[in-house]
Amino acid sequence: KSMDKMEFHKIVRGVSRRTDIAYEYSNGQVEYDEIEDPLPFDIDAPVIQLADTDYALWYRDIMEDPKKYDGKTVSFRGIVARDPKFPPATFAVGRHVMTCCVEDITYSCVVAEWEKADMLQTRQWVQVTGKIHVQKHKLYRGKGPVLQVQNVVMTSAPEQEVATFY
Repeated sequence: KSMDKMEFHKIVRGVSRRTDIAYEYSNGQVEYDEIEDPLPFDIDAPVIQLADTDYALWYRDIMEDPKKYDGKTVSFRGIVARDPKFPPATFAVGRHVMTCCVEDITYSCVVAEWEKADMLQTRQWVQVTGKIHVQKHKLYRGKGPVLQVQNVVMTSAPEQEVATFY
């Protein structure tokens, strides 16, 4: 009973939002988790400003419900990925995200389009601002969130380079 349910809740939700959580006590009583998962940023702000600590939550949310972000402007710090196979003026920007352990760290990114993309280099840290459009894109092999970049500022890596859910 003295356990911090919110801390446990965050860890389980980091693995999957679809998981049902139940707390079973030694006396056989079962209590179902009903903690709501509010987003730590304002989705209705003119520009959704993502703190470095919020990237993993935002990325999961936008990939699960991209339509919620269609037409929204977002700003975040991320790592650039460029590839000669990408269409012109296209790059990826995101963060390495750890769900539960070092073995599952993955580069989690969105497709970005910017006429000056050729100025960017892979593994370069940037603060990027742009408008999300959910559309078909070759890199998604279907529909996905495409960031129409409005501004890019070169920056340094955050104190914690790998984004987490907790």
